[in-house]
Amino acid sequence: MTELQWEFFFTCWRYNIDFYRNHPTFQRRFNLGLPVYYYTIGRRLFGKNMKYPLLRLAHVPERFLQKRLYLDLRKDSPHKVPERVEIPQQHLRPAIPVWAD
Repeated sequence: MTELQWEFFFTCWRYNIDFYRNHPTFQRRFNLGLPVYYYTIGRRLFGKNMKYPLLRLAHVPERFLQKRLYLDLRKDSPHKVPERVEIPQQHLRPAIPVWAD
């Protein structure tokens, strides 16, 4: 996979882990285990493209990773979620015809 694909994969995984984390000691052990995994077997299996995205998953501070990654998680997104999105009339499903007997 490319560096951008690894970054997308591990950023999504980080958001999921942050959302479902239950215990802080699990999080610390997980964060310490990721660099150990990379340097023992991850490099050989998947290559060097996964190094910095994997460190982001391990919660290494963004200031150390900002020059190596595409996404900057320190900035707010310029895209805002609207309150409501209307369905365009031309994209509505056609009505189901009713046959009279």
